[in-house]
Amino acid sequence: MAIKIRIIFLSTLMLSTVFVWGAATESLAMDYNLKLVANQSAVESELEAIFPSFNSIMTTGISGVYQSDDYKMLCAKALIGNEIFVQGLTGGLGLKAALGQAEKRHVEDDIGALGFVAAVSYDLSKEFGRDVPVTLLSSITLAPKPLCFSDTDKFFEFMLECDWKVLEQASVVASYRYLNIDFESDVNWESVNSTGYIGIKLFF
Repeated sequence: MAIKIRIIFLSTLMLSTVFVWGAATESLAMDYNLKLVANQSAVESELEAIFPSFNSIMTTGISGVYQSDDYKMLCAKALIGNEIFVQGLTGGLGLKAALGQAEKRHVEDDIGALGFVAAVSYDLSKEFGRDVPVTLLSSITLAPKPLCFSDTDKFFEFMLECDWKVLEQASVVASYRYLNIDFESDVNWESVNSTGYIGIKLFF
């Protein structure tokens, strides 16, 4: 089972690498951003690569989060999206893999999931001008039982984010994550976490 989890995670990383390589050969227009956020009991970082490819917008990324003694998780994602409805509003669909560990009192189980992810972002500056340098983002990741491995029985994540661009290459970030993971091991239990973060995002 551990081998299967590694294969799923490596496959997602390879998918991200293929997208990046394809964009590099097609266009030099590629954007990177690095997010670092934290609260009193957690820290999270994420590196994303965003680029145009085949008349779409490709987003790949890798992230890690440590939530005190509750859980620690490493994720990789790959999405394809397009601008929808109004200028600055972008929607995307893809895959997100998660590996890690969660614990509750004396119980500790492994996180292993390959979920479907849907994301939307709205760059208000493209609609209202540079006087509103704000981008709103949201994503939902769901991995039902057939896409969960090891001790994990169900994986659900909901994220909200607001970026305020204070400099040309930096934003102040406020974000929120709701995480719900069901485990089916020797002791069936559920890990639920709802928390907010604040930090910065750098653009390259």
